[in-house]
Amino acid sequence: MNRLIILLEVFLLLTLGSGIGAAAEVYVQPGDSIQTALDNAVSGDVIILKPGTYIENIKIDKDNLVISSESGNPDDTMITAKSSDNHVISLQADKVKISGLGITGTKNSYSGICLSECNNCIIENNKIQNNGYGIYLLNSKGNTLSNNVVTNNGEYGILLSASTNNTFSGNTASDNKDTGVHISTSDSNTLTGNNVSLNDVYGLFVCPESDDNLIYNNYFNNTANAEVQNGVGNAYNTEKTEGENIVGGPYLGGNFWAEPEGTGFSDTAVDANGDGIADSEYRLSQSTYSDKLPLISSSKSQQLGPPEANFEMNNSNGSAPLAVQFTDLSENADSWSWDFESDGKIDSTEENPVHVFTTMGAYTVTFSATNKNGTDSKTSAVIVTHPVMVTNPVENGSGNNTTVDYETGENATGANGSSGNVTRAVEAGGNGTYYNQTEDSGISNVELDPQNGSKAAALNGENDSRINTSSVEYALENKTDAPGFEIIYGAVSLLAVFLYRKVKPGN
Repeated sequence: MNRLIILLEVFLLLTLGSGIGAAAEVYVQPGDSIQTALDNAVSGDVIILKPGTYIENIKIDKDNLVISSESGNPDDTMITAKSSDNHVISLQADKVKISGLGITGTKNSYSGICLSECNNCIIENNKIQNNGYGIYLLNSKGNTLSNNVVTNNGEYGILLSASTNNTFSGNTASDNKDTGVHISTSDSNTLTGNNVSLNDVYGLFVCPESDDNLIYNNYFNNTANAEVQNGVGNAYNTEKTEGENIVGGPYLGGNFWAEPEGTGFSDTAVDANGDGIADSEYRLSQSTYSDKLPLISSSKSQQLGPPEANFEMNNSNGSAPLAVQFTDLSENADSWSWDFESDGKIDSTEENPVHVFTTMGAYTVTFSATNKNGTDSKTSAVIVTHPVMVTNPVENGSGNNTTVDYETGENATGANGSSGNVTRAVEAGGNGTYYNQTEDSGISNVELDPQNGSKAAALNGENDSRINTSSVEYALENKTDAPGFEIIYGAVSLLAVFLYRKVKPGN
């Protein structure tokens, strides 16, 4: 019996304990108190407001709550301040989400929503109008504000003070009596994809004590779009990246800077290549900063004309191998193609390629420049001549030098005196045969190249009437098979011996 009682007590405790802190959906009807629902809420509760108008000022000081309209439409679920001298919603907690509400009715320096020392909250899809301030962040960080409409407020649309690492995206801050977005002593915040238009004083104000803020892909359309008082590390554009920007262009970059009369920078700037980015940067007035990639409306972007192909070469005539640097000089081109070999095939799509011609001949280089409006081409000739041959000149500089090309056998002769030198290069197993004749001395020097693999030797005559017997022996070893060679050679040898003995000293 005692054991049964103990088990029942444990069961009751567990049952009661399981209900403590359990999240719930709490519905509130018009005429009911939102504040009462908040006071009774526990972490994780979702408070859902039925369509209608609620007249009260509310305070949220419990973490991890959701307060949203049932319809998701801020026009049919309104909270109007009971006291205009207090914030409509005063938020002093972390991880709270406020969504789909219409918020109005304060004045002076009081806000539709004030986040004070709040972290990681989400404020989205709300319409905040006709207040002193629209949304005010004070000493708050890591919050996300997206797709809110903040309009017709007495001073600021969105005000940041001493707040860091917050993200603002997709919001509209328009027709506010002072500034659309005011950043005061706040660092490392990101503003992207927002529409800041028709505010009476400035679209954007950044005080000099605000650092490392990133502001890009926003649409500014105000008489005075920005008052930027420097700061350190702020940026007004991101890197050029593919992706649809806020005005429908194909790249993300900077911001769109319009003016109500259509005379703003982005209204009039030139975009020659049609990429949706202006050709020049936008200097922020009285600031060291500029938007380096300001946007151009895709509907107003200057359209590309047809491309005009043009290029130059650093060399168009020379011996193989011939390396030629091609440089594009085209206008309005965004792609390129090169046919170097005159065969109708694309050899390169680089803008400024280098091509090496390895074979002699005359080439017609065809270059094509292309953009979305068409293609234009230009041709030019490249002449590749024979490889340069090495000559065997007479050392005393008194002879004619002739080079015989190993491919064609054609001669290129240069006069250098009265005697003649002939150099022949042949392909005979990799060995060269050459023949030098010096007419003015009457002496012939012949270097013969035997069959492939043989060692070259020389037959040298000297101008002192003596016979070089080693040359004679070499000539005997390498005699030709021509008829009568042996007879002629024997006669010449006998005559040489006879003359030698006749002129020998002492005879």
